[in-house]
Amino acid sequence: MSHETEVGGTKVAVAYAEYAQGLRYDTLPARVTELARHCLIDALGCAIFGRTLRWSRMILAEAVETGSGGPCPIPGEPGVSLHPPQAAFVLGAFCHAFELDSLRKPGAGVHPGATVALPAWAMTQAVGASEEELICAIVAGCEVMFRIGAATLHTPEKIGFHAPGLTGTFGAAVACARLLRLDVTQTANALGIAGSFASGLLAFASAGQGGMVKRLHMGRAAEGGVLAARLAARGFEAPHTVIEGRFGLLDAFCSETAPELLLDGLGSRFEIETLCFKRYACHITAHAPVQCLRGWMQEKGFGGDDIAEIMLRGSAKLVSHHSEKDPSDLMLAQYSVPFVMALSAYLDPEDCESFSPDALQDWRIRDLCQRISVLERDDGPAKGWGVDVTLKLHNGTQLEARQDSFLGTPDQPFSREDLERKFMRLAKGMGGARNMFERLV
Repeated sequence: MSHETEVGGTKVAVAYAEYAQGLRYDTLPARVTELARHCLIDALGCAIFGRTLRWSRMILAEAVETGSGGPCPIPGEPGVSLHPPQAAFVLGAFCHAFELDSLRKPGAGVHPGATVALPAWAMTQAVGASEEELICAIVAGCEVMFRIGAATLHTPEKIGFHAPGLTGTFGAAVACARLLRLDVTQTANALGIAGSFASGLLAFASAGQGGMVKRLHMGRAAEGGVLAARLAARGFEAPHTVIEGRFGLLDAFCSETAPELLLDGLGSRFEIETLCFKRYACHITAHAPVQCLRGWMQEKGFGGDDIAEIMLRGSAKLVSHHSEKDPSDLMLAQYSVPFVMALSAYLDPEDCESFSPDALQDWRIRDLCQRISVLERDDGPAKGWGVDVTLKLHNGTQLEARQDSFLGTPDQPFSREDLERKFMRLAKGMGGARNMFERLV
C-alpha cells in the first residue's frame, strides 16, 4: 500500500531535496554545528582504528586494486588515495569495523558517522568544498536519514534486514548531493537511486558464523550514496516516491511504519540532537547494563570471580537479537550482551583491545556468560535501550537497578574531553592525530 497520501501527497524525496539545498551554515545553531563536527571526528577515530583489523585490510586491498589514484586520502594509510565511491566504501566499513561508531537515540537503524559524515568527508576532498559546506552536508544527511529511520519503526530488522544498510544510502546520497551542488530535481533523483542500492541482511546474527560480513554494510551504504549522487549529477533519473510510494522503502522493507514521521519537524527541529556516541566496542544494547555493572564494581569493590549470576530484562529485540551465550567469532561476541557483560566483569570495556580473540577463548568469561540470562521486561516495553539489572554475588549480596541511559546519549552527552579521550585512544600511533582532532573540533 502506498504511504504517499499519508504525508499529504508530498513527494518526500523532493521535500528532502528542498530542505538539503536550503541549509545555510550561518543559520545553523551552534549546538547543531558542534554535533556535526563531533560526528565527523568520532567517525574518523573509529575508521583510523578500524583500518588495522584483518577484515578491513581485505576491504582496503580490494579497493586499492580497483580504484586507487583518486583525490581522497585515507587517514592512517600514507600513499593511499582513492576515488570517492571506493573511499566511501573503505571509510564506512572501517568506521563500522569494530562496533564503535555513532548512532541515534532512540534507535532508528542509523549509523551517521559511517554513512553520512565519512562519505561527505570523502566527497569534500574530491570537490574541494569548504569546511562549512561539509558541516551543512552532514547536518542535511542526518536530518533526512534519522527521519527515514524513525518512520520505519525499526521493523526492517524484524524481517531480516540490517536497517543501517538501508537508511545509510539515503543519508550519504543527500550529503553528497549537497556537496556536488545538485539542484532539487537531481537531489530527489539521487534519493531515488539510493533506494535501489539499499541492502544488508541480518543472517549473520543467527547463522552462528560469518559475522565479518556485518562490517561491509556501512561501507556499501556509504558507497551507494556517493554513486547515487554522482549518477544524479550526470542526469540519471529515479522515482521520487522511492521512500513513501508503492514498492518504495517503507512498503518493501518494513512490517510497520509511521510515514507521518518522514517530514515531522523538518526545518524546525534538528534530529541531529539525538546523536549518540559509544564508549564501548559492542552493540549499543550492552551499554546500559555494562555501565551499571562497572559502576557497581567500582562502588562495591567486587570482581568477576565474585559474581554468581546476572539477570537482564529489556526489550524484545534484546532477547531476539543480542542474547547469544556461545558466540563463535568476535563480531558475534560484540553483538552478544551476555558476552559483553561477562567480558566487562574481567576486563576494561573502554579499551578496544579487551575485545580480542583471547577474550573470546577466556574460560572465565565463557563461564560467566552462561550464567547471564536475558528476558523481556514484563511491566511494559523497555525505554529505548533501557534494562533492568539484577546481580547476585557468591556471598549472597543482591543488587538491583533500572538503567535507562548511559554516557554518550543526548541526556548524558559526551563532553569534549570524553570525545578527545576516545579519539586519541583510537588514533594512537598515527602521526598528526592531535592536530586532526584540534582542527576539526
